[in-house]
Amino acid sequence: MTTDHSERTINGSPFYPRTSQLNQRQKWNAWDRYHIVDFYTDWKAEHALIRSQAAALDMTPLAKHYVFGPDAERFVDYIITRDATKMQVGQIYFTPWCNEDGIQVGDGMVFRLEEDRFLFSADPMMRWFNQNAADLDVAFEDATHEFGILALQGPMSREVLEAATGEDWSDFRFSRLRHTTIGGVEVLAARQGFTGEHGYELWVRSDDGVTMWDGLFDAGASYGLGVAGNHAADVARIEAGLVIPGCDYTPAAIDPGGDWIPQSSEDQVTPLELDMGRLVDFTKQSDFVGRKALEAERRSGSRRIMVGLVVNWQEILDAYVSAGVPPEITPRVVRQPMPIYHDGERVGRTTSVTWSPTLGKVIGFAHVGPEVAAPGTEVTVDWLADGLVGSVSASLVELPHFQLKRAAKTS
Repeated sequence: MTTDHSERTINGSPFYPRTSQLNQRQKWNAWDRYHIVDFYTDWKAEHALIRSQAAALDMTPLAKHYVFGPDAERFVDYIITRDATKMQVGQIYFTPWCNEDGIQVGDGMVFRLEEDRFLFSADPMMRWFNQNAADLDVAFEDATHEFGILALQGPMSREVLEAATGEDWSDFRFSRLRHTTIGGVEVLAARQGFTGEHGYELWVRSDDGVTMWDGLFDAGASYGLGVAGNHAADVARIEAGLVIPGCDYTPAAIDPGGDWIPQSSEDQVTPLELDMGRLVDFTKQSDFVGRKALEAERRSGSRRIMVGLVVNWQEILDAYVSAGVPPEITPRVVRQPMPIYHDGERVGRTTSVTWSPTLGKVIGFAHVGPEVAAPGTEVTVDWLADGLVGSVSASLVELPHFQLKRAAKTS
């Protein structure tokens, strides 16, 4: 699959005037059409901030698409695997969407702003929308550059938000929307996050990004509010068992992807294979793209299943020593797939393997055949990261790797 990156420019997000000042290491990632801070000073300290206090993470690069018109609900209900007719105004769905073969095209958040107006937050999908619109009375608008998104995550995030808005947020339910003001500018707050922590996403008009940032940090200083880069967020989401298109599976998308990772049809999956079966509503009355294929898969069983993986990091260390290479275990998230074996036979592959400071383990995701997917199954991994080649032992475990009572499940 070839990704077209022509006619693309890399932008600073609406928060760039502040993030660039704080980025002491000048470590940046190119995420779709934006530069985002990789880590400001030390990713482990930033990860600890997410888990212990409150951190702000720039999530602006997520594509943002409006869907509106008389047939907006009918269209959304047709392309997603969940029942859009049950969505209330002000509610959010996390959902996958598939092609006719049941292969996952992508996943993301769907906001119901009005009865006939929705907002998708995911990878680019304007071509996908138009391909599936048929004769429906529905329109689409790419609003990607209109908003900045700042994720406020951590056990003190509610206190920070209450201080910044002067409002009570104790009854703000998970996967809901609410309008507020921070620093005198309008903000759309979503009770969401991608770290496994209690948290929010704060949507602000691009021109108001710095003003909101300053208002949030002025109010949050006494609660220990700090910043965290993309590396810390990446590790936190793996701990929470949350996947990324292009990294943990190859999306069957027709739009230019949001991630520049090399893609392979071998790594295309269905929601049932990706442990998202709970997000496929086979009881809804209307048809949806890929329904027949997914129903057939449910009857026959999935060819593979995504589960958790814990790798023996001491053996990784030994392999480095044996190879005469200075040890450096997962300085980055290992995104390229590595083969998994059971009883000498290849049974699957890894994705998103990393060191977890929270658990003190090397963890990740394993895509394996159902016959070996039971928790506790012992496997081996061909460790191919950082120029090292060696076989190390690992165990399959349930997902998520780490779950907090203070963080609600995705609805």
